[in-house]
This record gives sequence, structure tokens and C-alpha cells, in this order.
Amino acid sequence: MERKNKRDQILIKICCVIASFILWLYIFNIEDPMRERKIVVPVTIVNKDALAQSKLVQIDNQSATISLLIKGNASNVYSVKPSDFKLQSDLSAYVMKKGGNNIPVEVKKSPDNVSILNNENLWIKVQLDELKQKSVPVRIGVVGKPKEGYYALDPVLNTDKVEISGAADAVNSVKYAAAACDVKYAGSDVNTSVKLQAQDSFGNVVKDVTINPSPIKVTVPIGKVKTVPVNVKIQGNTANGVVPNSIVSNPDKVDVSGDENVIKSISSLDTEPVDLSKIGSSGSIEVKLVVPKGVKLVNNSGKVELNVNINNQAAASSDKSGQKTMNLNIQVRNLNAGYTASLGSNSVSAVFNGSTNNIDSLNENNISCFVDASSLSEGTHTVNVVVSMPQGVSLVSQDPQKISIEIKKKTSEGQNGN
Repeated sequence: MERKNKRDQILIKICCVIASFILWLYIFNIEDPMRERKIVVPVTIVNKDALAQSKLVQIDNQSATISLLIKGNASNVYSVKPSDFKLQSDLSAYVMKKGGNNIPVEVKKSPDNVSILNNENLWIKVQLDELKQKSVPVRIGVVGKPKEGYYALDPVLNTDKVEISGAADAVNSVKYAAAACDVKYAGSDVNTSVKLQAQDSFGNVVKDVTINPSPIKVTVPIGKVKTVPVNVKIQGNTANGVVPNSIVSNPDKVDVSGDENVIKSISSLDTEPVDLSKIGSSGSIEVKLVVPKGVKLVNNSGKVELNVNINNQAAASSDKSGQKTMNLNIQVRNLNAGYTASLGSNSVSAVFNGSTNNIDSLNENNISCFVDASSLSEGTHTVNVVVSMPQGVSLVSQDPQKISIEIKKKTSEGQNGN
């Protein structure tokens, strides 16, 4: 009996729920009472170009929205969507000023079955700033590593400056326009177009500005890497008249890159002349390398360290120094088989400096004078003349420092016929 009562109670509750739902459906669909509702609708801002005539620009470019209070039958009020409305603000219809501007909103389209209760008081606030323009430099970074034995040279741009326009505060913070070029695994020049970003002095991206032109065309030359020796140049004499036992460059070789035709003529890199009169004892000094135009150092700051060794005993005995001028025949080294070489000049006049003993023992057997033809192809080239001398002797000057060399293929003699 008790179980039957519980079952009856459950049935009663279910019937009440069903009855309530039916009653709600009746009221909603048959009676359909009037209801009010707020709905957020986007606002389209038109004729922004008119701001430029007043030297103004919008600085809050976020989408504008407004809250509409609508009224109608419940079925209609709750079924409308924001896309059923079209709201618009026309910037060309009003006088604007720097700062906040309240712009009226017009209702261009709305559903016929609902009414807008607050359509007489619709406004949006637009923040304006002074329109400014300025020119900034372009910076192109290189990312990635080319193929082994190659190096990315300085990018070449079709324009090195662009115009930035926008709100004064934003434009004032822009220092340059930047982009990056990927040269990963490249074995030849990389030609591409890059989209520029406005950046401040800390490298942060500055938004809401216009860059013109963008994108721009960029070429990143990819040059071969060549290893060449460092040639230490010295001038003058030490204060005590003693010639250093040795001046060794660290590193003694550097990697260079550049256009292939330029790199072919590079057999060594000179240092800036070292003034011996400013050296009184053994030690280390830092000197700059003389880098020819069109040549770029690879993984080097442009400086080398020279380790200078002066014999203190020789200094104490005041071993006098002397100079010697010699005419040296120029040799051609590393000429590819099957080729011949003709030099524009066959000899070099060189002036050497060193201790009297070292200068007296100087002869053609312990001096070499040559040009390196290892990377030269058929044709005429201008190359450096390398003069190598024993330790304790330095090269003061040489004439000439460069000569022309003509490379030709060997001609084989024809055989006589029978």
C-alpha cells in the first residue's frame, strides 16, 4: 500500500510539470506578451578618409558597439540577432577635433517587428589624434645559415627609407622599419619581398601606423668564403733601436667573403701600419685589418691581436737596426694545370727593416715573393703581391703592391699527318 502511494505521488509531480510546460507554451505562443530586451550591436564607421583632410587620425581602431533597448512581442524580441540591425556613424558629417569626439549613430536597418526605444540617444565616442608622417630607415635582418662554405653578405634593398604615417604619439615612437630574410641552406643570392614592421628603439612593434612602401624587394648576396693570411704591416723603429724578434698575428688567418670576382684577387689582408716607435717591450697590441671595398669579414670584428716579442738582451746591448732595399722576382704559385700566366710586372722593389745581423743575412734564399693563382680563372686579374720574410725582419714598403696577371689555357701542338 505504501509503495502504491509513492508511485501515485511521482505520477502527480510529472503531470504538474507537463501541465506547467503546456501553460507556458500557451502563454508564449497564444498570448505572446510584450517584452523589452537589450542587445549589443556593432557600429560601422564610414568616411574615415575625411579625417586626413583635417590632419587627424583615429587612434582607437577597435570595433565600435552600442547597446540597443528593443521592445516587441516576446517571440520577436528573443529571436532577433545583432546582424539584423545596421548602425552607422559618418565622420564626414561633423567637425572633428583632437581628443574625444561624440558621434551620432544612425539606424540604417532594423527588424520591422521590434521597436528601438533609445534610438534618439545613440552615440559612440571616437578618439582622434594629430596625423603625422615621417621617414625612417629600413633594417633587414638575416636569419639562418647558408650552405657550408658560403656567407650572407649585406642585404641590398630597392629603397633604404620608407614613410610612416599615423597618430602622432605612435609615429614619434617609430625608429625604423624592419623585416627578416631567411637564407637557410642558400648557395646563391636570395631574392624576395618582405613586409615591413614599424619598431621602436627597443625593437618593439608599433601598431596602428601605415608604412609606405611595404612590402619591399630585398636581395641578399650569398658569397663564397675564402681563408687568407694576415699580413702585418710595420713602420718606424723601436725607441731603443731594437727590432722585435717576432710579431705574430692572432689569428694569423681570417675568413673573407664577397663577390667571386673580388675575392679571387684577395691573397692576404694587411693590418694597419704598426708604429714600432711606440713599442718599448714585449706585449700584445690590437690593430685593425684593412678590408678592401666589396670584401666582408666572416666571424671577425675587423681587428687582430699582435703578440710582439722583443729580446731584452738584444735591447740591453743596443743592437742597431738597419734597412735594405732588394729587387725580388715575382713567382706564380698554385697555378692550375693546363694554364699559363703572364705578369704585368716581373719584379718588386722591397725595403726591409731589422737588426744589423738580420739585415746582413737577408738574401733571395730566405725571402719569397709571389702571387697566388689558386682561385684565378682564364682572363686578366689584379692580384696582391705577397712578400714573405724571416723572423726579425719587417717589410717597410714594396712597389708595386698589386700587379695584373693574365691566365690563358695552354695550346697543344698539332701532330703532322702522314
